[in-house]
Amino acid sequence: MRSLLFPIDSLPPGMRWLLSEFRLLVNRSIRIALREDIRSRFRLTKVAYRALSAEHDVYKQYIPSAFEVALGVLKVYRRRMRKGKRSSVPFMRRLMLKAENQSYRLDRETGRLRIPIRGTEGVQLYLPLVEWHRSFLADSTWGLGSLTVIPGKIVLVVRKDAPRTYEPEGAIALDTNEDSLDGVVASGELVLPTVLPFHGVRRIQETHFRRRRRLARKKAGDRRVMRRLLHREGRREGNRIRQGSMCFRRDSSRPPTVAGRRSSSRTSPSMGPAVVRGK
Repeated sequence: MRSLLFPIDSLPPGMRWLLSEFRLLVNRSIRIALREDIRSRFRLTKVAYRALSAEHDVYKQYIPSAFEVALGVLKVYRRRMRKGKRSSVPFMRRLMLKAENQSYRLDRETGRLRIPIRGTEGVQLYLPLVEWHRSFLADSTWGLGSLTVIPGKIVLVVRKDAPRTYEPEGAIALDTNEDSLDGVVASGELVLPTVLPFHGVRRIQETHFRRRRRLARKKAGDRRVMRRLLHREGRREGNRIRQGSMCFRRDSSRPPTVAGRRSSSRTSPSMGPAVVRGK
């Protein structure tokens, strides 16, 4: 979000009258919100919009903007009161106008700004554009925000549009077990179960767990030898698990097959590593 500042030498008489009316709307909204103990714009709109709309002949979208400014002033006042600081009832003295992006019309290329006063009556101004202003207004990704008019300058808020929401093409749910990795792949109306077998990893871990426990009991009296043997056994277990990791190649015509390798003399043939290959 950025604020673009445009200096204005003088305002037309109709524009100064509009700023004065907006200030009166804000001050009346402050008094109503204090009297009714209102803290939200929704409640303030329900209580005060009809009366203010009938008594002030201005463009009706300025009234909710006045409510927002009034509640912002009251928020600061109530915070000071909670902290025990002395503070008088707030009152806006400076002329101003705050308009949302639905209230005004701005030509991004020429800087022509039209601000409505009432009905079809409005004021047209030409904002002095420089290259810095044009770098934002010429970029369509920067959207127009609120417009604040005070004597001597106009402040235009621009903001970046929200990035496009990521829309996934599918979803995968996985459940890890000791013997396999089970899951479901969903894409559109297609839902497929998926199973990835680990092929003896649990048996390898169980075998080396028993070996390490037996070595720890057998060499409990010699910690130096026990640590060396346990370290060697743990390293052998890690190598066998890495060698037994599965490799997959996607083949829609045939299911994957399992090809076993020759096991070492220390383990049984069923504990040998397996590689899944697609034919």
